[in-house]
Amino acid sequence: MHHALLVNEVLLNILAAVQEADASCSQLNALARTCHFLSPLALDFLWSDLPDVRPLLQYMKPMTSNDPRTLVPCASFQGAASRVRKLSCPPLAFSDTHSQVAFTERLRLLSMMRTATSLIPNLRRLSWTDTDQSRYVYIRLFLSPTLESLELDFFFHKPPDFPFLTLLPELCPNLHSISISKHSVISLSEDEGPSAVQTICQLPRLTALECKSSTISEADLLRLSQLKSLTTLSLGIPSWVSSDHGSLASHSSRTARDCADSSWFCNLRNLHLRAYSMPIITSFVEPGCRPLQSVVFDISEAPTSASLTECFSTLYSSQCDKECSTMRSIEVRDSLSNAILAVSQLLPNSKIITVDVFKPLFAFTKLRVFDLGVCLSFSLSDSDLTVMASSWPELEVFCLNDRRGWHPSASEPKLSITVRGLQSLCALCPRLYQIAIVLNALSPCPITSQSSRQAALTRNLAVTRLSLGDSRLANPQDVACALSDIFPRLRRISAWQYPLDTLPKGRYYRKLWEEVNNILQQRDITAVAQ
Repeated sequence: MHHALLVNEVLLNILAAVQEADASCSQLNALARTCHFLSPLALDFLWSDLPDVRPLLQYMKPMTSNDPRTLVPCASFQGAASRVRKLSCPPLAFSDTHSQVAFTERLRLLSMMRTATSLIPNLRRLSWTDTDQSRYVYIRLFLSPTLESLELDFFFHKPPDFPFLTLLPELCPNLHSISISKHSVISLSEDEGPSAVQTICQLPRLTALECKSSTISEADLLRLSQLKSLTTLSLGIPSWVSSDHGSLASHSSRTARDCADSSWFCNLRNLHLRAYSMPIITSFVEPGCRPLQSVVFDISEAPTSASLTECFSTLYSSQCDKECSTMRSIEVRDSLSNAILAVSQLLPNSKIITVDVFKPLFAFTKLRVFDLGVCLSFSLSDSDLTVMASSWPELEVFCLNDRRGWHPSASEPKLSITVRGLQSLCALCPRLYQIAIVLNALSPCPITSQSSRQAALTRNLAVTRLSLGDSRLANPQDVACALSDIFPRLRRISAWQYPLDTLPKGRYYRKLWEEVNNILQQRDITAVAQ
C-alpha cells in the first residue's frame, strides 16, 4: 500500500470523492467489504448520512424468546447505529401495504430493546416526515442527548398526541435547531396541555426555530420573543388575518411587544416571516434593537410602494446605528409570480417603485444580497442605480423582479436604466455575480462607440448569465457587443420568459434577445477556435 494512504486526510478526500460520484453507495459498500484497512472509514461514510431508517432496521434479528426483557441489539446493529450522524424517516407509499406493515413491526421490535445508552448514540440530525400516525410514538426511540437538529414534517393537531414533546428538554438538552413544518403550534383548549412552543422555549440551547404553520397564538409569540438564545426564526404570522384585518394583526403584535418591551426578539440575527400583507410584516418588525444580518419577507398579496417604504423604514429603525453594518441580505417577494400588470393603463403611484422606496436601506453599507420580487412597476434611471450601487459597494446579488419584469408602460413613459447604468453598477459593485434588472436598449448603446472602446472599461468576470425580464432592444448586434464589453464571460441572457411573452410585442422582443444569445454563442466558438 502506498504511504500516502496512511494519511487520514488523503483517505477522507478519496472516500468523499467516491461518495459524491456514487449515489447508490455501491462502491463504498464494496470498499467496506473488500479492504480491511479502508473498511472503518468507508463504513463511517456509508452510515453517517442515512436517508432512510429501514436499512438500519434490517440488522434487527427476529425475536427468539417470549420474554421481551431478553431482547438486546445485535453487534451489527450497534456497529452501524454508532456511525449514524444524520437520519431521515421518509413517508412510505400508501399502496405498499407489505412495506408499511414490515416497517411498523420492526419499529415495534426496536422499542422492546433494552439498552444502557441511546439506540443511536451519536445522532446529530433527525428528520421525521413519515405521515403514518400509528408510528409517531416511535420518534422517541431516536431522541438522544447528542441530537442537535430535529425536523418534524407532518400534520398533527394536538400536542398531547406526542408525549415526547414535553420530554425534549430532558431527552435532548443539546438541541439547537427545530423545524415544525405543518403542526398547529397552539393548543386547541386549555385541557389539552401546553403548546409545542411552551416546550420549545424550555430548551436551553435552542438557536433556530422554523414554524411553517401560521396559527401561532399571541401568548406563544410572546414566549418566543423572550427566548434569549434564539438567533434564527422562520415564522408564519396568523393566516386568518386578511388585508381587511391588518389593523387587528398590528394591534395583536403590538400588544405582545408592549408586554415584552425592549426584549422583543432582541438577539435575532436571521428572520424569515410569512404573512398575508406587508403591513402585518411591518407590525412584527417594529422598532426595537436587534442586530439582524438577514431578512426574508414572503407575502401573499402584492404590496404598494408606500407599504414597502414603511417596511424598509421600520427595518432600519429596528437596527441600532452601530449595527447597520451587520445587515447582509434582504429578500422580499410576493406569491404572485405569474401575475402581470396591464401595460395599457396608467398606473397609480402606489404601483410604481422609485428610488425613494430604497432610501431607508442605504444605511446598510455592508449589504451583499438584495432580492425584490413583487407585482409592481419600476421607475429607475441610471443615476438612481448609481446611487444604490454607491450605497452597497459589497453587493454580490442584485435582483429586481427576477423573471417578472418591470412592466414599462407605453402610454406612461417612465425613467429607465440603460447599458451605461449597468456599467456603473458593475464598476461600483465589483463583487456582483448575479444580476436581474430591466434595460432600455432601444437607443444605441453609448459604450460601443469608438471613444468608449478606447477608454478603460470595468469588466465583470463573475457574471455568466443575466436576467433582463421585459427589457426592450432594437439592434441585437449592438447590444451583444456592449454587454460583452462589460461581461466578457457572459454566456446567456434570459428575457421575456413566460408570462412576459404573453404581453404585447413579448414574442417579438424575446426573438431579438435570442439573436443576442446566438451572437454570444458564436463569439465563444470563435474564441475557442482562435
